[in-house]
Amino acid sequence: MNQAEDQFPRQSSRSRKTVRNISIIVGILVVAFSVLLATRKPVNMQTVASPLLNKPAPEISGTSLQGRQISLADYSGKFVLVNFFASWCTPCQSEEQNLVRFAAQHRNVKVLGVPYDDANSSARQFLSSFGANYQAVTDPQGQIALSYGVTNPPQTYLISPQGTILTEILGPVNLNSLNQLIAIAKSKGY
Repeated sequence: MNQAEDQFPRQSSRSRKTVRNISIIVGILVVAFSVLLATRKPVNMQTVASPLLNKPAPEISGTSLQGRQISLADYSGKFVLVNFFASWCTPCQSEEQNLVRFAAQHRNVKVLGVPYDDANSSARQFLSSFGANYQAVTDPQGQIALSYGVTNPPQTYLISPQGTILTEILGPVNLNSLNQLIAIAKSKGY
């Protein structure tokens, strides 16, 4: 026997089978976990069974961040995506590009932002930094957020052209899911 064989004895066939079996089990677990992640609903966009669903949307009116008077009623006859956001909110930052792209793709759907517990100047800078061209109405006393039951941004509501709340979304939105929500709402005759 040479010196190398003394230092590294040959693996027995039993230990090779054990290693192979463990590798197979780990591979199966990785595949199963990947399938679970690929098929589950994204955590970052969860619709919830809100008490506001299928009820008239609470009124939104006030001064926009751009200084204009604005109201939810201004969008009567159109779908409206009302998004409560804050410049300090990390999930809001991750969703903003999706909202900007959604607004650009859907001229027949209006996006209306509502800053949540945020300074108007910070909210204005936040939207500007992402190139958002939709309106945002100020909520200095938090009354709009209170009427929608918002406790933490981001929180988003899809409102039908007739003014009924169709969906409440907790957490950041994503473009594909928003497109699906609009398609579903239109297929139901809204």
